[in-house]
This record gives sequence, C-alpha cells and structure tokens, in this order.
Amino acid sequence: MASRWAWVLAAAALAFPFPAATQDAPAGGTNNSCIFAHDGECDEANGTCAAGTDSADCRPEAVADPANSCRFAFDQRCDEPGKGTGLCAVGSDTADCAAAAAPQTPSTPAQTVPPQGPGDDSCPFSRDNECDEPIVGSGACAVGTDTSDCKAKGSVPAPAAPAVPAPPTAPAGPDSCPFARDGECDEPGTGSGACAAGTDTTDCKAGQAPAAPAKPSSGGDDSCQFAHDGECDDPGRGTGLCTAGTDATDCSAAGEGSPSTAAPAACPFTGDGECDEPDKGSGLCAAGTDAEDCRGK
Repeated sequence: MASRWAWVLAAAALAFPFPAATQDAPAGGTNNSCIFAHDGECDEANGTCAAGTDSADCRPEAVADPANSCRFAFDQRCDEPGKGTGLCAVGSDTADCAAAAAPQTPSTPAQTVPPQGPGDDSCPFSRDNECDEPIVGSGACAVGTDTSDCKAKGSVPAPAAPAVPAPPTAPAGPDSCPFARDGECDEPGTGSGACAAGTDTTDCKAGQAPAAPAKPSSGGDDSCQFAHDGECDDPGRGTGLCTAGTDATDCSAAGEGSPSTAAPAACPFTGDGECDEPDKGSGLCAAGTDAEDCRGK
C-alpha cells in the first residue's frame, strides 16, 4: 500500500514538478531537509527539492539522519505526536519541534517601589518640574511626596533667618531726648514718657509745679516763669533760667534781694559737653559755674 502511494506521488511529481524547496540545510554533513526525504525516491533529480537536500534517497551511502527522518522535517512546523501534528514518529522531527518549543524570554517583573513617607519624591509625577502636592500644587499627590518639584517652585518655605540683635544703646544725657526743648516734658512719671528719665531736663524743669505756695511780692519783678517756686532763678545768683531781676520774691526769700558777693552754686551739668551758662549756652546754670563746658564759647 505504501509502495502504491509512493508511485502515485512520484507520478504526480513528474507530471507537476514542485518548485525546489528552500529549506535551510541543517548544520553538519548529511542534509535531508527535503520534505520528501526518506520516501525511497530521490527528489533532487526531478526538481521537487533543492540539490543536496534529499541525501537519504539520492545518496544511500550517506549517513542517515534519524533525528530528522520525518518526511515533513525542516518545514518549520513540528509534526511529532504530543507536540505538533502527529504526522511523524516521536523524535523524527527534532529540528522543527525544537524551534517550536524554544523558550520565550520571561518578562522582567515590575519592580515595586517601597512605600515612602512625607518629605520624599514617592509621588508618581515627581521630578517633572511641576509641584503636585495639595494647596501649593496640582493636588495629584499627597503632602510631602513631591518634595523636589515643590521646593524648586518655591512652594516649601525656607527657614527664617535668625534675628540680628540690636546694637547696644549709648547712654543718654541731659536733653538727649529727641523732643528736648519743645516746651513739653517727655520723661516718665512727670511727662509723656516718650523719653527716658533725665533726658528732657530743660522741658521737665520748666514744667515743675511750685514747691511752695506763692508768697506776696516783695516789690520786685516776678515775671520769671519760675517765680514763686522757692528757688532763685536770676542769673549770677540762682539757676539763671530767667532774666536778671525777674525772680525777685524767690531771690529775696533766699537772702538774695540784692546782688551778693557770695559765689554761685556749682552747675550740676558740668562736664556733659554742653555749655549751660546764660548768654553762652542753655542758661541752666549761673555764669561762671560751667566753665569747663563753656570754655571757648
């Protein structure tokens, strides 16, 4: 029966010759890549297969290739049972079945990113030059997970610079208040409190209330603004805050109704760098009592 089919195929091949097969020859000596190899008929001569591809039938002396003895070997399809079509015996279509069973390169499993906390770049949109945190950005990610982008956009406030301590204040002196000599006392307790104690001397002395009730005039001139305060303010005999002869009552009560040859009291502001004698400086002291500050004035 098999011989009859072989004659039928051979007759068909002679009547309708197949184009020569183009299978690649297997590596090694014997080549039986013709699809009609091992059918007992040389298919190279009639052009059914390419020259040199039907060694088993055309060159009986050639070493057989049992691993590819399937008549459909090298057709790029596995024909062994359990693996392919089953048209050939087990182990007879080795080249085709090996190619069909070539292992696929396993895909590399996706690496999982360990969860990270606030203050990092665990946002899936991190480092795209756009802040994606809520309030300060798009809100696509949680707070503190797009740190690099949000910091680059100035969304993360920089730490405040430490405060520079104020330089020490120079010690204040008489009338060093910026509002000195404006007619209003600015020292605390006795005035507005806008300046430190002892720095608005002239204004605060002028605004002091009389220390004692006014006494009847002794006939002299009491036009001094500090008249009747119990202190002589004539120059040369008292503080020098008033014009000579305008604080007659206070100067008379002090035993100074007429010019005295007694030496005037020492100026309390001597050595402060400011002349306090009348006609030369502030007039807070009697003439000749602030010589150190008034020298050269």
